[in-house]
Amino acid sequence: MIDRRTLLLAGGAAALATTFAVAGRPASASAACEALVHQDGFATPSAGNWTGRIFDGDSAELAAADLWSDQTLFPPARYAIVPDPAGSGRPVMRFTVPADQTSYRAEIARKQFAPGRYRYRVSHYIPTDYVPYEYGTLLAQWHGFTLPDGRATNPPLALVLDGAPTPAWEFHTYELLPDLTTRLTRHPLPVPVVHGRWNDWTFDISWSTPSTPGRVIITHGGSTVLDISGDNNYHQQWPPYFQTGIYRSSWRTGGYPAQPDLQIYHRGITVHDLTGCAAG
Repeated sequence: MIDRRTLLLAGGAAALATTFAVAGRPASASAACEALVHQDGFATPSAGNWTGRIFDGDSAELAAADLWSDQTLFPPARYAIVPDPAGSGRPVMRFTVPADQTSYRAEIARKQFAPGRYRYRVSHYIPTDYVPYEYGTLLAQWHGFTLPDGRATNPPLALVLDGAPTPAWEFHTYELLPDLTTRLTRHPLPVPVVHGRWNDWTFDISWSTPSTPGRVIITHGGSTVLDISGDNNYHQQWPPYFQTGIYRSSWRTGGYPAQPDLQIYHRGITVHDLTGCAAG
């Protein structure tokens, strides 16, 4: 197996400098070529096949046995299966980050898919009492691995709820530069932030390789809201792993203004492998 650092270096400075650009719309994948590789409807604590570890509020990974499939919820509960706040009667997951000046994340992760093309479907519900915050709150992210010099990376891709007093949806992409620093590009999404309603997202992601650009197509409620091409994987051997829940990095150091506990709801996550489907 090729070492990730070797693969990164082999990409060369020219490949590292590839930028994101708007691309045309793809052909839709047919159901026949899609392979379901992950799903969780949050019906019970043992549902799903999450393989990443649970992240506690202080970002420390819990014991190896505390995978989501085996987790016992603990106080203060950062994860709870509750009835759909929209009234459908279906179970959903409520993620909570306490405003205790030390907590800043409540996430579950899925590792690891092979290189290729994948379709992630996720839904988020923003409560009516959600308090807008001037800095970003990540609800879904695709996170890479350490760089050749041992530094941690920013997530190459992330869905962000950003800004106050009027929050807005953004999609963040990080590009790896020749000097192994990263550059953030913010892509505003033309979707209003409506509280008290489910937001149904689809992310069709073709992961880039050292020799092939990637692509990301985002739909919201069935309408395409972003279609971009370029590097999305820091030229690493494996695609970024998927994390969902709540991550508010600006709370990491504490000292933020008085806030209520942060709560966001998630439901019905699925991931399909589209690698065998016709390219768009």
